[in-house]
Amino acid sequence: MRSPIRIIAAAVASGFLLAGQALAQTPPPPVDSANTATPAMWRVADADSEFILIGTFHILPPALQWRTDAFNAAFEKADRLYFEVDADTPDARTKTVGIMMTEGFNPNGGKLTSMLDPQDAAKLREVSAELGLPIAGIDPMRPWQAFLTLTVQFIIKQGFDPGAGVDSVLIADAKARKKDIHYFETLEQQLGFFTGLSPETEKSLLVITLRDWDNQKASFDNLFNAWRTGDVGYIDKEMNGQMRELAPEVYETLIVERNKAWAAELAGELRNGSGNVLIAVGAGHLVGDDSVPALLKAQGFEVTRYGETAGAANDNAPAGADGIGEIIKTVGEE
Repeated sequence: MRSPIRIIAAAVASGFLLAGQALAQTPPPPVDSANTATPAMWRVADADSEFILIGTFHILPPALQWRTDAFNAAFEKADRLYFEVDADTPDARTKTVGIMMTEGFNPNGGKLTSMLDPQDAAKLREVSAELGLPIAGIDPMRPWQAFLTLTVQFIIKQGFDPGAGVDSVLIADAKARKKDIHYFETLEQQLGFFTGLSPETEKSLLVITLRDWDNQKASFDNLFNAWRTGDVGYIDKEMNGQMRELAPEVYETLIVERNKAWAAELAGELRNGSGNVLIAVGAGHLVGDDSVPALLKAQGFEVTRYGETAGAANDNAPAGADGIGEIIKTVGEE
């Protein structure tokens, strides 16, 4: 079985940081890794509008430098910004904890270890201890909440910080500059994608994760490096592809349905409005045939992956670029 940590990372990379906001109580350890990133970006345009889309990673090493000159130019020029959800305010964190407390635990005192096969229950205890999470706190959880809790805690233990994620940084910056901010979803909607999963699907997410836990670090490192270097083919194949194969209901719920809703909203903005817009959403939403760029292209909009050059997975800051029209140079179409 191939590593389902890619499904785990997909949940994080695609938007579900909410558990992380509650878990990140203490500063993470420093990360000894490459300190620069050039995440993939796209340009969608019509006669009077230019939308720039960047694929985000919601938990990042604090020292990572991902704001390239090209990105900063797009951010400065943006009249409006779109994000998935506003999860960083005290009110949002309170709502998140409230939903997880009321809907994230098994009814009637049910225990995960009683729901799982003996070997899976033993692995749950082992993983919880490895992450420093008391099994007494994990055992009463519904499988989806245990899945997210183990996922986010694992990533935090690698030295990543929810507060350093692309979305958290950009939302804070945009608010400080009093830019016009829009959100595609509410906290209730985001967590509803998990609370609404069938019992069989949410249990399978946890079981698959536990059974391949020992392969998690290498798989996560590979996915993070793909995002860092803008390798969209790897992200689609190894992240979304894992969901499509191993958890099709999750893929349909977390990726396809949301992409369709977002693309419809953006298409309306493109047709009826004008100006410069920056959209920052999880990287998994911008790659592959079901992606937001692909859906917008199918509706007739000009869509280009910018900075893509021969021999480079991604270079979103072409040398000598001057102005957003030059910065967002494109070669071919995705």
